[in-house]
Amino acid sequence: MKLIDTHAHLDEVPDLDGALKRAQDAGVLAIVGVGTDLASNEKILQLAGRFPNFVLPAVGLHPWRLDGVDLEAHARFIEKELSRCVALGEVGLDFAVKTPREKQEEVLQRLLSLAFRERKPVLLHARRTWGEAFQLLKSFPLERAIFHWYSGPLDVLQRVFEQGYFISATPAAAYSERHRAAIQAAPLSQLVLETDAPEVYRGVPSEPADLRKTLQSVSEVKGLKTEEVARHTYRNASEIFQLTQP
Repeated sequence: MKLIDTHAHLDEVPDLDGALKRAQDAGVLAIVGVGTDLASNEKILQLAGRFPNFVLPAVGLHPWRLDGVDLEAHARFIEKELSRCVALGEVGLDFAVKTPREKQEEVLQRLLSLAFRERKPVLLHARRTWGEAFQLLKSFPLERAIFHWYSGPLDVLQRVFEQGYFISATPAAAYSERHRAAIQAAPLSQLVLETDAPEVYRGVPSEPADLRKTLQSVSEVKGLKTEEVARHTYRNASEIFQLTQP
């Protein structure tokens, strides 16, 4: 089976060389390494240079990282480097944090304008802001976007699918009822897999090889064979990131 991890924080993964080897052994053919700030963006680009066609770079500015940073410097860096990346991300809105909504929305709008200009897909973090984030995406309008780890309301999710956007499944599909409900509602043609490594699931840090766990859980939720889920999600990711399928 061929797999693509569409969202991993490779700059934070310990024993990265070992983790990448284990991912390859698990059938992971590519990993989208996401950036969250200037330092992680630089690291992801370096890793993409070390592991060409395996680590696929995305640069972004996470809503958790907006306070106390030079926003202008971050935006200039993303503007400079986005053209050689497969996506903008991780970016988004998170109204569960203290950063004012207006500031989050202003930053996201600026970054989405870059994605629109460069015709890049968006890897979107949204928490307690699903409807607002969807409206911003739609307003540009961006053609390709992945709602990372979607666990929001199903009425917004239906609008996400009607717009042609995707959601990603994580290893939390094994136990999170809200995440499982979103996966159950998702057409197989609008679903991709990720790990969000090194995110901790049930006390255990993850790595890209755990994409197999995501695959197994999605297969169980949807009542489909793992081979079928793998085939569709691999094709979906390849199309979103405009990859040549081997």
